[in-house]
Formats: sequence, C-alpha cells, structure tokens
Amino acid sequence: MNDLGFHVLLFFFAGSVIVIIGTLFSETDDGRAMALLPHRLLRFFLGSLLVLVIMLVCEHTLAAV
Repeated sequence: MNDLGFHVLLFFFAGSVIVIIGTLFSETDDGRAMALLPHRLLRFFLGSLLVLVIMLVCEHTLAAV
C-alpha cells in the first residue's frame, strides 16, 4: 500500500473531471446539468469508496492466507 492515499486522491480527481465533463456535455440545458452534478458526483464517490473498501478487504483477507 505504497502511497495509497495519493493514488486514491489522483483517481478521485481524474474521475471527478470525467463525471463533470460528462454531465455538462450530456445535458442541453445548463441549469439542469448543474442541478444533476452534485447527485452524480455523490454517486461516483460512494461507488468508488465501496469498490475501494471491497478491494482492501479482499487484499487483507487473501494476503493473510
């Protein structure tokens, strides 16, 4: 787990940029895009955190065997 926090931060930054650009370009109305943005970012962060926790639990469990 060398520099795990740094890599997670870079992943969240790059992923956030992708989510923001995808949201802004997928909606024709800017007001609707800005209203959808917090919900989409929240779903991205929660989903990514869930995957991160599952991967760390699997790593800890399987590395101990």
